[in-house]
Amino acid sequence: MASNEEISAKVLGKDAYLDLAVLQIDKKYVSMVATIGSSEKMHLGDTVFTVGSPLGINYHGSVTSGILSGKDRMVSTSASNSVNNDWVMRVLQIDAPLNPGNSGGPLLNINGEVVGICSLKLVDDKIEGMGFAIPIEYAMSHVDSLEKGIKIKWPLLGIRMEEVTDSNLQTNGISLSDNIKEGVIVTNVTKGTGADKAGILKGDVITKINNRKIKDVAYLRYELYQYQSGDTIEVTLIRKGKTKTVKVTLTDS
Repeated sequence: MASNEEISAKVLGKDAYLDLAVLQIDKKYVSMVATIGSSEKMHLGDTVFTVGSPLGINYHGSVTSGILSGKDRMVSTSASNSVNNDWVMRVLQIDAPLNPGNSGGPLLNINGEVVGICSLKLVDDKIEGMGFAIPIEYAMSHVDSLEKGIKIKWPLLGIRMEEVTDSNLQTNGISLSDNIKEGVIVTNVTKGTGADKAGILKGDVITKINNRKIKDVAYLRYELYQYQSGDTIEVTLIRKGKTKTVKVTLTDS
């Protein structure tokens, strides 16, 4: 806390793909409540601040500043400690310094209103000042469910998939045309799921969902998770060199 007191918090709900959690503490420790702002009303170049604990408790409450560098950035990352980038986040780009320990801290506008939740940054010798925050509108849209401990139910397509560039495809008995550079290849279809009922087969290459381009596994998940169980989507795929579109009704994961 700002008073340097360390207390325990209860986790009410969390989700790896959202990269969010809701924690609860006793109200006697709360001296102020943050005001929720709007990232949608912000403009490129607007001043932003972050508050966090970079490198741990010894630097708790550290404040950094910068500007809003970009909006609606699509950044590939990994969820649930996955080795590969299996998820895409639509985030705010900032140049305020972020370090391990900033994640989960607020991104604030010039008025001190929370406009985002600091989440990740790009790390490379050639990169400087590229941090990212989850827009507060997206975070708040899931707070009620997480606060009530309701498990987020992501819709299920009903396939196992690999990148079209994956070297293990030959091991699975799948060969692709050299012309196919993007999309995901179906390596297995679960019986009784929407994909199975729609006639999707092992070896099909999915290139679009509802006419939105699918570059890889991360982008497929991102597009898929815009929908809910029970929704029907159009899946465009390539089978033996021919393009076709099928309708798939999603089920619960």
